[in-house]
Amino acid sequence: MKDVSNIKTSGAGNFVHTKRTKLSRGSFDCVTYFVLLGMMIGISQPARADDPGELFVKTCASCHGKDGKAQTPAAKKLGVKDLSQSKLTDAQIIERIMEGKRDTQDSSKMPAFKEKLTPEQIKSLVPVVKEFRK
Repeated sequence: MKDVSNIKTSGAGNFVHTKRTKLSRGSFDCVTYFVLLGMMIGISQPARADDPGELFVKTCASCHGKDGKAQTPAAKKLGVKDLSQSKLTDAQIIERIMEGKRDTQDSSKMPAFKEKLTPEQIKSLVPVVKEFRK
């Protein structure tokens, strides 16, 4: 805790003057290094959800619903597929998530996630998607 016994205020501007304690150069550099390292790691890592279920909720549930049954307002409006009815293979699920889906008029029915998710994240969604099947 900081010692405030040496704080003095001056009259008109009420400026606070404190006695500075000198930190050793080494301790400042060490603290600065770890703060900067933490910031770089946080910034450089893509947003990840380690839990595939959480990733599904964050990425897919707005259309497919948390239960995969596509009963959300967006799903009903767009004709989103009920994942409990899916018969896609693992490879087809990965391709669909990566490339998205277009209808016969070449309009996007499902966006591509290859630029938004890592290959590992996409693969981690396969068992989540298959879990909705009856």
